[in-house]
Amino acid sequence: MLTLVGPGGVGKTRLGLHIASELGRAFPDGVWLVELASLHEGALLDRTVAAALGMQEATPRTSASALREYLADKQVLLVLDNCEHLLDECAVLATGLLRDLPGIRLLATSRQPLGIAGERVMPVPPLSLPPSDSARGDGNDGNGAGGAARSEAMDLFEARAAAVHPGFRVTTGNREVVARVCRRLDGIPLAIELAAVRLRALTLEDLLAGLDDRFALLTTGSRTATGRQQTLRAAVDWSYDLCSPQEKLFWARASVFSGDFDLTAAQSVCTGDGVEDSQAFELVAALIDRSILLRLPGPAPHTRYRMLETLRQYGLERLQESGSDRQQRGRHRDYYVDLAARAEKEFPGPGQVEWHQRLRAELPNIRSAIEFSLGSPASSAETLAFAASMKDYWLGLALGEAGHWLGRALEAHSAADAVRAKGLWAAAWVASLQGDPETATDMLSEARAIAASLRDPSAQAHIARVSGITALYHGDSARARPLLEEALRGHRAAGDDGPVVLALFYLGLEASWRGDDQAQHYGQQALDICDRRGMTWSKAYVLWVVGYEEWRRGLHSRAAETLAESLRLHRTVQDRRGFALGIEVLAWLATVQGNAERGARLLGCARSLWSLTRTSLAGLTHLFGYHQACETELRDALGEAKFTDAYTAGTRLSASEAVSYALHEGARRPEQEQADQRGYAPLTPRERQIAALVAEGKTNREIAEQLVISPRTAETHVEHILTKLGFTSRTQVASWIASTTDTDLDTT
Repeated sequence: MLTLVGPGGVGKTRLGLHIASELGRAFPDGVWLVELASLHEGALLDRTVAAALGMQEATPRTSASALREYLADKQVLLVLDNCEHLLDECAVLATGLLRDLPGIRLLATSRQPLGIAGERVMPVPPLSLPPSDSARGDGNDGNGAGGAARSEAMDLFEARAAAVHPGFRVTTGNREVVARVCRRLDGIPLAIELAAVRLRALTLEDLLAGLDDRFALLTTGSRTATGRQQTLRAAVDWSYDLCSPQEKLFWARASVFSGDFDLTAAQSVCTGDGVEDSQAFELVAALIDRSILLRLPGPAPHTRYRMLETLRQYGLERLQESGSDRQQRGRHRDYYVDLAARAEKEFPGPGQVEWHQRLRAELPNIRSAIEFSLGSPASSAETLAFAASMKDYWLGLALGEAGHWLGRALEAHSAADAVRAKGLWAAAWVASLQGDPETATDMLSEARAIAASLRDPSAQAHIARVSGITALYHGDSARARPLLEEALRGHRAAGDDGPVVLALFYLGLEASWRGDDQAQHYGQQALDICDRRGMTWSKAYVLWVVGYEEWRRGLHSRAAETLAESLRLHRTVQDRRGFALGIEVLAWLATVQGNAERGARLLGCARSLWSLTRTSLAGLTHLFGYHQACETELRDALGEAKFTDAYTAGTRLSASEAVSYALHEGARRPEQEQADQRGYAPLTPRERQIAALVAEGKTNREIAEQLVISPRTAETHVEHILTKLGFTSRTQVASWIASTTDTDLDTT
């Protein structure tokens, strides 16, 4: 483990990403970035790492054990960025991973070391500075001209200044002033960048004078702060002082956002009391110009903005000094309460995909809003309602988060009211899908009693549906059917199309498991509602159960078309659980159609996806039985060796590659997959030729001479070969060549 340690703004993240990029090919299973700056709930650290790895959690086991299981046979580099506010949690996580998983390497950035065994600490210093006049002593820049010598800090200043003031260059005439600016900023990259953009409105001399004033003020500041922190604060203080009163106010208010945000959120959270709604865009644009806000790439009208974490922390301090921080956090919470409520209301409609995408982008803000709300006992009912309103998103794509937040909100709100009843059945649904029927049953029992006392038929219908799902997922089909039928009647009476589709989906699944042709009827009813309401994501799941039933009835061509359409719709929200279900049945379909090699490869794809989602078919007895029968048939048809080769090739595909393969979209050829057990991209003829020469022990210069190319071109080819094969040395290339047939190579 290597920890990059240094003050805020010194460039730890940038350096860490550069190191990770350089080392990428040394890790066959990838380099993964885990951004922690917006995570304030230590209990979610394991889940955040899992999400960064592409895992979708749905297990009652701890996330730490799930992580270790997932990473057990992998060689990965995890980059943990901004650990300083979660030191204890990061230390525990890192210790466990390093102790149990020999293939894992960790790279962390933090303002202080984690302090664990095996950690190597690398201080990240400021950029190099030109020597001062007194240190240099001769007035010579070392280049035969008067003025300061060039340095890393001056190079950065020149690049950033040229970006805002085209044509700006460090010359003999301005070199000393630039050097003094860089020295005043102590070589801190963030401070230099913030100062450089001021050349939009100031001369270099004005810039230097402003910095002199700021540092003079800081000499009487906190004596406990480090010099570098004071220097960074000087740059940020000065940027703040150059803002108009409204810009300052907007900066401080926008600092309550965790992660990024859009203009609509800014208008709702940051306006009022001195800032008009109509001024929000103007102020956002002004803060972008001042390099306080960053505009993230993306198509309008979904443009999003974010604030560098150092600047956000500064804004929060200003907000606290004003005494309005709780009020502002309350406005932030209220906005996301309303957003989640609107998402819940509109979810059974044409905006399902858009809502999934929006809620995924807003998740850091939603987390911080719920966390703030949990700290206000007076709003416990509102907090639980908030958490429960996120159920449609969480149940689909983030089960682990659903259980965490619903559990905490239920602990905070114990009143036997409609809000608790809803929270209970939503949490029971989560527990059931996570394989914990006992907890689900207890929650449903309490929810049922509350709904009965309130005489709430809508709640009773939801409770009946979740009770039916719980029974179905745990093998009790006879109990599930009447509960789901009761739920369907209740939802129809209430006119709730979304829950109606859910009830029909599970009734169709239950009927199919019994071999009842009524399954197709339930599926068609659900499809009619989805088409009428434009419910794209719901339709993806309904199409899956219809395709599954078509496969069961031997309608193979129709099943293939239906399942392919389901996969394409699941791809709009990157639903890996939906991918796994669809590819699993397509594997069975390929097997019964006699395409054993494709069936084995698809089964491998599904296995990898089940692992990512932290779910499996094991609890779904009917589906698991088909899976086992399929695997047995494939092993018999192919033989153990060929089955293992094809299956393993499937497991090595990414989620997107697996879906493309299942849909016959540019699928990898078998010879490509088997050219190397790692499954890396094949080499071009020229690269194979150079790889063979590398295997002969030739240097880049010798290769260049033999092939009549430049040494630089030879070096570039070798780098491409290493990258494509995932190797780190020429010796590995030689070993790979030795295992490759001669007909694949041509060194003439």
